[in-house]
Amino acid sequence: MSVRQFAKRLLNLPMPLEFTRELVATGECRHALDIGCGSDSPLSAFRPRLITTGIDACPEAIQAAQKRGLHDHYLVADIMTLEPAQILAPCQGRRYDLVTLFDVIEHLPRRQGFELLERLELLAGKYILIQTPNGFLPQGPDFGNEYQRHLSGWFAHDFEGLGYQVYGSTGTRLFHGYGGELKCRFPGALLVDALLAWLLRIRRHSRHAFNLVAIKDVRGVPARWPARTP
Repeated sequence: MSVRQFAKRLLNLPMPLEFTRELVATGECRHALDIGCGSDSPLSAFRPRLITTGIDACPEAIQAAQKRGLHDHYLVADIMTLEPAQILAPCQGRRYDLVTLFDVIEHLPRRQGFELLERLELLAGKYILIQTPNGFLPQGPDFGNEYQRHLSGWFAHDFEGLGYQVYGSTGTRLFHGYGGELKCRFPGALLVDALLAWLLRIRRHSRHAFNLVAIKDVRGVPARWPARTP
């Protein structure tokens, strides 16, 4: 375990995996879809409790995921163009209990990002979980991969206006720059970042956080009828 991981565990700092674990712990999630799963997936940690489907537009990423046995089902496709019925096929046509979007939406222009959020609601039957940097985080086509470029920045109010609950995670904005790398490089910088995140209570005060985690129960809030008067 790294010093940073130890510090975050010691200080009980919020991490994206912990938010996912909280949803799985409700017992309501059986089938999950990881959009833009790449060659790794946080959802794999919850198998076999979760039956997972990974979708990615990059065939090489899906091949790597298959070799590692990360999911139960795989789809090589662009989530923006594939028909919802085809995406739901591994779930026997039913909507997934949990749909996740880890570090994906920032790779789309904002207009397409909002279109993607609308598509998620056609695929999720219970929960949507999104992780993205807090605000615009500069990142270019590293290692010649144009898909790594960041094209938009997202803020808490973007998701809150659509009915999401938004939390902060991972660390502080103050310490992270290009591609999520540390801005300040000195001995103990990661520990200082973790301590600052704890002091700022980033889970509740997401404006200070490096990452945002947005969660929506697509079933909405049930109506509360007023009590009848005798």
